[in-house]
Amino acid sequence: MGLKGLIDMNIEKKKFLKSLGFGREVSIVADCKCPLCADRVNTEEFKNEIFIKEFERSGLCQGCQETVFGYRVAW
Repeated sequence: MGLKGLIDMNIEKKKFLKSLGFGREVSIVADCKCPLCADRVNTEEFKNEIFIKEFERSGLCQGCQETVFGYRVAW
């Protein structure tokens, strides 16, 4: 599955997030960018399937996931 396929949130999820005030973040993720650092996300950067699944949920890049969740460990 390509990057666009991973971040293509369904309409209901987008609508819900926008109603919570996350419209800017939804737009950033839709443009293949991390909502925290705004860097372009590349699927090759993810260390394993766990990080890819988190990206599908949050749109966070590998580096931001490691910072937010404290994953600075050897996989």
